[in-house]
Amino acid sequence: MLAHLRCGHTYAQLAAGFGVGTTTAYRYIAEAVDILAALAPTLAEAVRTASGKAFVILDGTAADRPDRRRPTLLLRET
Repeated sequence: MLAHLRCGHTYAQLAAGFGVGTTTAYRYIAEAVDILAALAPTLAEAVRTASGKAFVILDGTAADRPDRRRPTLLLRET
């Protein structure tokens, strides 16, 4: 699962590498993503936490907040 998220390997590549079927690789990834999503904070919780910080890192990008009284959301298309 980490190989898929980190390196972008296809399901077929993962299946071949781990000696399982493609459907099994897909299911493992789907289950892991569901678990990670359940553990992740909600958007409101994340914004509340970020509002108390001097800066936050979004997708590897440092987002400077010059006005700490007002939350700033930095969106970047990839």
